[in-house]
Amino acid sequence: MGNIDGNEPTPKGPCSGLRIIDLTSLVSGPFASQILADLGAEVIRVETPGSDPLRMTAPLHKGHGAYFEQINRGKKSIVVDLKSDEGKKSVLELVASADIFMQNSRPGVMERLGFGYDVLRALNDRLIYLSINGFGETGAFANRPAYDTVIQGLVGHMPIQANNSGSGGAIRAPVADKIAGMWAANAVLAGLLDRERHGGKGQKVVLDMVSAYASFTLVDLMLGHTFPSVDLPKPRLISAPFNTLETSDGEVIGLVLQPSQFQRLVTALGHPELIEDKRFQSPMGLMEDGHHYYEALRPTIRKMTTQAFLDLMDEISVPFGRVNDVDAFVASPEAAAAAVFSEVEDPELGTVRHVNYPAKFERSSVGARRRAPRCGEHNEELLGKAKG
Repeated sequence: MGNIDGNEPTPKGPCSGLRIIDLTSLVSGPFASQILADLGAEVIRVETPGSDPLRMTAPLHKGHGAYFEQINRGKKSIVVDLKSDEGKKSVLELVASADIFMQNSRPGVMERLGFGYDVLRALNDRLIYLSINGFGETGAFANRPAYDTVIQGLVGHMPIQANNSGSGGAIRAPVADKIAGMWAANAVLAGLLDRERHGGKGQKVVLDMVSAYASFTLVDLMLGHTFPSVDLPKPRLISAPFNTLETSDGEVIGLVLQPSQFQRLVTALGHPELIEDKRFQSPMGLMEDGHHYYEALRPTIRKMTTQAFLDLMDEISVPFGRVNDVDAFVASPEAAAAAVFSEVEDPELGTVRHVNYPAKFERSSVGARRRAPRCGEHNEELLGKAKG
């Protein structure tokens, strides 16, 4: 975030003035509401002690979880007993003034607690009601439990990551959860736009993880399924752009897509004879047969330092970058130049660093405003009483 002149009021976020009641936990729902909090919405997490395991996921700093912090910054938290009449009344009073209600429980849970869509719609017909689940709310698989790796395995992308043997394994991050959260935030904003443009009424939005992850991973893998009425050749599996090249002190990865880039690359590395190879004279050839010229270039690149290689690539304008671990990326000049990270100062926790909201707005303030809340920290502010 850029510096703001101290004599001028702090710009508001694009979603300032919106109130969100968040009954989600773990990753998909909190990641969705964190996006909206970064955009300025007031997000009120409704919790019970222990309802979100990420609060106590290590590492902890003064009892505050780093993982929880990254996807709950800038929110508020109340603790209520959702099974008690008093607790239900407290939540319903907040819903009456809310714009969005979010939950990521299995179908039927919210209805049993008294927070189903029909109940909340009768209370507030402007409400956008978001339901995130694994397989949708109807159909044969609606009640099947769904965690991130289950969705990763189901959708079909996992084997694509394999080399010559094995299934490739799951991506070592809750990527299906986070993608579902991104789509959920997108869908909620669309619901709000519809409300403002078409009569002021809210609606229910159901986001299932299977559809969300498929919509992200399969766009480029549907080539053999796009025209099902004809029998087309199965596309070849492209590997070269996803392979790394070793240097003397690390690894690099890049993408050579244009023949002109290829010509500059092989000339600079002392292999101009490859220019005449017909396999490498079109973008598709460079993609499909790139592993062949990679093998020819490996010995030369292995003798160069990473920095020397990247300096050469910058000089000839061929896109390559170093393969970093997270520590190296956090400290990298590229991350600093793009303002990938932001920091807030907290009286209790000291400096708290976040992965910043990625878009930069000309006049709107976006990104982290404060740390994630302690459990029940805002009971007095929002309910008029300290947490029980």
